[in-house]
Amino acid sequence: MMQFRDDIRIRQRQRRRHVHWARVWFIIAGIGIVIAALVLGYFYIALSPIRQDEDRLQKLVKAHSDIATVQQVSVDYRQGTTYAVIGTTTSGHEKVAIVHGQSSQVKTYDRAAGLSNDQLRRLILKTYQPKKVYSANISDYKGALVWEVSYRSQNNSLNFVTLDFKTGQSYRTINGL
Repeated sequence: MMQFRDDIRIRQRQRRRHVHWARVWFIIAGIGIVIAALVLGYFYIALSPIRQDEDRLQKLVKAHSDIATVQQVSVDYRQGTTYAVIGTTTSGHEKVAIVHGQSSQVKTYDRAAGLSNDQLRRLILKTYQPKKVYSANISDYKGALVWEVSYRSQNNSLNFVTLDFKTGQSYRTINGL
């Protein structure tokens, strides 16, 4: 009888050492899913003010201008908040609407009156020879419609240039940020 009990104890010890890898991977996958859900939830909540602003701007622009479809919204925080909304009218013409801060004043401009994206790109490449262009957004500068372009130069300095929307003439240039 004694020998039988010792055999059982030996077998039980051997079973305890066996790791169920499927269970371990299941736990790791569960922890990964929970962490991913928390991160996505955090970003959803953190970006909700931006979504609310974009919805407010779309309604405001559609109500106070002839823009029917909004294609792009950009924001500038230079002196207060300025929003630039690019969209198309029901007839298919592209327009730019400028909204300052929380006001309900909407100024609209014809998009075709200014430099196209391709013309702006060629002008930047020819004039400033950037290593990389980070952004090119339409904005309002001292009452004039402008392009604001940020780029990395050949000597790896960050640069910023404000160009006239129609002609591409430089209003101001900031080198070596």
